[in-house]
Amino acid sequence: MNSRTKLFFPNLDALRFIAFFVVFLSHVLLIHSANELPFSYANFIRKHAHTGVLGVNFFFVLSGFLITYLLLKEKNEFGTFSLFKFYGRRVLRIWPVYFGIVIFSFLVLPLVFPLFNKTFFEPSPIVFYLTFTANFAFIIGYYPHSSLLAMLWSIAVEEQFYLFWPWLLKFFNRNIFLLLILIIVLNLIARIFLFDYPKALYFNTLSIISDFGIGGLIVYFSLYKTEKMIRLFSVSKFYWLLFYAVLILGYFNYEIIFTGNFMTVIERPVLGLFFGLIIIDQCFNTNRIFNAGRFAFINYLGKISYGLYCFHPLGIIIAKDILEQFNFFTSPFQSFIIFPLLALSFTILIATISYFTIENFFLQQKQKLSS
Repeated sequence: MNSRTKLFFPNLDALRFIAFFVVFLSHVLLIHSANELPFSYANFIRKHAHTGVLGVNFFFVLSGFLITYLLLKEKNEFGTFSLFKFYGRRVLRIWPVYFGIVIFSFLVLPLVFPLFNKTFFEPSPIVFYLTFTANFAFIIGYYPHSSLLAMLWSIAVEEQFYLFWPWLLKFFNRNIFLLLILIIVLNLIARIFLFDYPKALYFNTLSIISDFGIGGLIVYFSLYKTEKMIRLFSVSKFYWLLFYAVLILGYFNYEIIFTGNFMTVIERPVLGLFFGLIIIDQCFNTNRIFNAGRFAFINYLGKISYGLYCFHPLGIIIAKDILEQFNFFTSPFQSFIIFPLLALSFTILIATISYFTIENFFLQQKQKLSS
């Protein structure tokens, strides 16, 4: 893809940061969920913090959207897309940090822990991380000791998607819409069969793929049904405001809404549709009520969001260990305000170092493959 076709959606980086941030909040706010703190708002935070894991769903929809857009846009302009360049770009973007974490967790940590009179043993077999199948390791009960490794299951799912998606797009060359519908139907069938297995329902790739399919649907309508999509979503700001109000209300009532057999089965595609509407609003709606990418710092954090996501467990651990040295966790303000802010600061610092010392070099090579 040459410079004239370089893809840029102004608000996409900000959406990446938002997806990371709700995951981060979920993890950092639950650290002290067992504390008996005498304030009702602390109980409210603990009750709803876990819903932040939906940020991973949002990441998947974003990935389905962006990767499908890149491939189909290249195909439309040049008649085809290069598999070699596609896989090269994905390897250069994902692998350096991913395998850096794998090496650190399996080879470095066992050497470092004894220096602090601590024992370290990683029960999760390394083969799952070398083959990008860590999500299946979770299903069969191999939970990693390294919290950094725990983040890699979702990267594994994305890599599985990247492996097959360009081939499927080539095979369904003239029936892209059919492919996307089949992906969503396959997801629903998988969720029906996996209903009695909660871990598989959450971690199995087939029970997740509607997220990527819905991201692809947005691309299909934006590229091939542009006028229809514009007419459909060019509604007044009032309706978009109503949509976001419903979205926020649903977020805080997630467990109430998605209970029972039927709602559990359709949960993934329903949430994917809501996340897809956010993407449509922020990337295509000229009448949007706000721009997620309005602030430069948020855009910067979105640019380094891969590192933020992968390294935030380390930022949380560092902040927690430092504060515990001062017997800090004695109030909700300390646990739910100061601690998350410090953990986020460490996470940003680590991700920034990773971006400019490691990732940026490979991103420059990746850019060459986009030329």
